[in-house]
Amino acid sequence: MSNKFNVVVVDDEKLIAKNIAKNIEKLSSNFQVVNIFSNGLDALDFIKENPPHVVFTDIRMPLMDGLELAKEMADINSPAKCVILTGYADFSYAKTAMQNGVVDYLLKPVNAEELEKVLKQLEVSLIAANPDFVIEEDQSKSPEELVELIKEYVHNHYKETIDLNVLADNMGFSPSYLTKIFTKYEETTPSKYIRNYRMNIAKQMLSLDTNLDKIAEAVGYTDPFHFSKSFKQTFGMSPSEYRKTLN
Repeated sequence: MSNKFNVVVVDDEKLIAKNIAKNIEKLSSNFQVVNIFSNGLDALDFIKENPPHVVFTDIRMPLMDGLELAKEMADINSPAKCVILTGYADFSYAKTAMQNGVVDYLLKPVNAEELEKVLKQLEVSLIAANPDFVIEEDQSKSPEELVELIKEYVHNHYKETIDLNVLADNMGFSPSYLTKIFTKYEETTPSKYIRNYRMNIAKQMLSLDTNLDKIAEAVGYTDPFHFSKSFKQTFGMSPSEYRKTLN
């Protein structure tokens, strides 16, 4: 199990790069900067051999700029999430970069408050995509953030068996505590949220000419009967009955 997300910072202004790296680790103990590069070409070589979780890159750099780096990362299907660092003059380029797998951008000079906000958003999606990740025990998270983590995890893993006990353990909290805060903020239990999310996906799939057993499997049910029962509990009719209403 990992307890740090690896980060690569790419910026030809060394002082700025070091400052960003320092602030990333200062603002979140769940991230560690593993390398700093002054151009996209060297960064890409490293990323290919040592896939990080996140890449922060400037746009204007020698040899290979940030937009090219983002495109190359997308072309090699890099799992790393890319954040663009940009000045006001390059703001339009930053928006274009969103088409190349870039998840966010930060205006330079980078504001600590904005960086912290981006790190929290990255943390939510990364923890959801990496169920073996364990949050450090001494890190405090607000109830709202924990609820968002649970929801994001469900959205990424609804096709699989979801064990709330394991999820709670990985987050460093008891299942009863997670259930309590989730119910408070979402006005439904985690179990019902999971069922409703799956059933809404299934409802969309029923408009297609797809076998019911395959739909059940696609939303995390190995037993078609259990799937039909859950669907009826949610919508008041069986999947077959609902499908007839679409004709």
